[in-house]
Amino acid sequence: MDTKKCFKCNIEWPLIFYYKHNQMKDGHLNKCKKCTKNDVNKHRKENIDKIREYDRNRFQNDSDRRAYSYARAKTDRIKFPEKYKARTAVSNAIRDKKLKKMPCCVCGSEKSQAHHEDYSRPLDVIWLCVIHHAEID
Repeated sequence: MDTKKCFKCNIEWPLIFYYKHNQMKDGHLNKCKKCTKNDVNKHRKENIDKIREYDRNRFQNDSDRRAYSYARAKTDRIKFPEKYKARTAVSNAIRDKKLKKMPCCVCGSEKSQAHHEDYSRPLDVIWLCVIHHAEID
């Protein structure tokens, strides 16, 4: 198996520990995934206000992105009808006050999402923040 030395941590890793990059001679970035993630997280923390402002505005100003997003949502509704039905059931139950939105069961964040373990039981949900929800999926 081919290996490569990360220029940040100076550890030699197999190539699967590096992101692919077409412009590099061996086709992989010169920084391992762990170091790359650390750099991205550090940059995000240092520039969070600019990043949030960009995130808020990019969807409103980019009609191509908006059109893609709507088309993707429509395709997903057709491709995964059980997910769509479960999400709709949760939204309707919250609206009708049959289900109460709760804080994240891991960290307590008020901004939470409903996570379905089983889509055939649409109102049986676990409330998770975006970060913890992404860790499960």
